[in-house]
Amino acid sequence: MATSGIGASDIITATVGGATHGLALLWALMLGAFFKFVLSEGLARWQLATGSTALEGWAQHLPRWVMVLFAGYLVLWAVAVSGALVSGCGLAIENITGGAVPRSWGGLVQAVAVFALIWTAHTGGLERVMKPLIVVMFASIVACAALTFREPMAVLHGLFVPTIPSGGATYVLSLIGGIGGSLTLLSYNYLLRDEGKVDSRNLRAVRLDLATAYLFTAIFGLSVMLIANRVFHADGVAITDREAVSRMAGALAALTGRAGFYIYSIGFWAAVLASLVGVWQTIPSVFADCYGLLRRVPPDQRKAATLPGSTQYRVALLFMAFAAVPFAFIGKPLLIVIAFTVLGSLFIPFLAATLLYLNNRIPFPPPLRSNRLATDIVLGLIVVLFLVVGALEIVELVAR
Repeated sequence: MATSGIGASDIITATVGGATHGLALLWALMLGAFFKFVLSEGLARWQLATGSTALEGWAQHLPRWVMVLFAGYLVLWAVAVSGALVSGCGLAIENITGGAVPRSWGGLVQAVAVFALIWTAHTGGLERVMKPLIVVMFASIVACAALTFREPMAVLHGLFVPTIPSGGATYVLSLIGGIGGSLTLLSYNYLLRDEGKVDSRNLRAVRLDLATAYLFTAIFGLSVMLIANRVFHADGVAITDREAVSRMAGALAALTGRAGFYIYSIGFWAAVLASLVGVWQTIPSVFADCYGLLRRVPPDQRKAATLPGSTQYRVALLFMAFAAVPFAFIGKPLLIVIAFTVLGSLFIPFLAATLLYLNNRIPFPPPLRSNRLATDIVLGLIVVLFLVVGALEIVELVAR
């Protein structure tokens, strides 16, 4: 769950945020992880109370046009995120090899390997692949943060004293919105169902599960920002999104020796590759569920279609894999970028709004309960905040 929500864009955003504003925005990253925990917990609590996924709840309690619009968004999101992750995998290999392996072919080879793995493996086999990638990405980035760690009091100040430096509002919103994923939050419904844990007795375990995932996410993001603060902000060096990865690796090499270059570069590669595996493993289940709900397929058949190996699951996996191939060579076409940015900026507030509605609509069986007032307040804040995030992202895109 955690690795599926950490992609190349999250690492780059944290890098540029730390390089530009140092430790002042650590609180924003922590707040973003907390918001994603609240959303994921709401999704899980709905499922434990009703036995249905969020998509099933939307289909049952919201107008049909909502599912139709979501299906269109899902297609655009899948194309854009698959292309971004494949391109990120290529960038990682290009960086590690010093350009000996070009980004295009490096990304393509890894995409083919991940596709073959998911096509042939069962869930347990995929977990065995994910676990070492998780260890490598976490250990590498945290090790780099430890090697460059300074100013413990400044870190505490950045965590617990919220401030927005001049020109930092956009980075605040990007950090809050980016960390922890967006549509990938829906995948937890299917992970729970695959594990057979859709029961009210699992509430405590689910909350611990999600708390662990988002603590991992927060520590990972904080580590990236600590590194960027040390190697860029402390020396007054400005960087952009385009050069964040290569310059971070090069700066670590200058600061800690060649070992720092490889530790960071391998950690970045493991993070992006793990995200690609996680997204391609779980999102086909969302596709299959959405298709079945739109076609009004009986529940038992629809549930079977969301399992790895089903025809619908494999068709969705094929679509995501083939849609990603052009991005390895030509990048993202402007039309897809605009469509993805506009629709993507609306998903988190939409999800928060639906949880406000669904989780207060029906009484939940004990020990579950509908939303507390504090939860509703947080969800309302997420709706407002992320609508602002989306508006600013759209304005910035149009300006560019």
